[in-house]
Amino acid sequence: MKYLVPIMHVVSIEQVLPCIADPWKLRIIAQLDQRPDLPLLAKYLPGRYSEGLGVVMAKSGYREITFYSDGKVAVRMVDTREEAEKFINSMLSMALTKALLQEEM
Repeated sequence: MKYLVPIMHVVSIEQVLPCIADPWKLRIIAQLDQRPDLPLLAKYLPGRYSEGLGVVMAKSGYREITFYSDGKVAVRMVDTREEAEKFINSMLSMALTKALLQEEM
């Protein structure tokens, strides 16, 4: 079976910075294990795709996430590194699940 969105996950947390929008929250920069297919992620995540910038920007609740073409991911408005990693992986899982469901139709 061919997966439309490859199974990806966070391999490292590269930076932990104060969030610009809320200094009590964190902004995390992580690295995925592979480069994401941005048009496909944009199709299955609630977000916007900018081919020129090479990014997919999505929002879930108050958290914001940006996937970059080189495999980096930025998450804003999180409390911990662990929360950021879990959030990124859950967004990737959601995209994969939606892709698989679409593929079965």
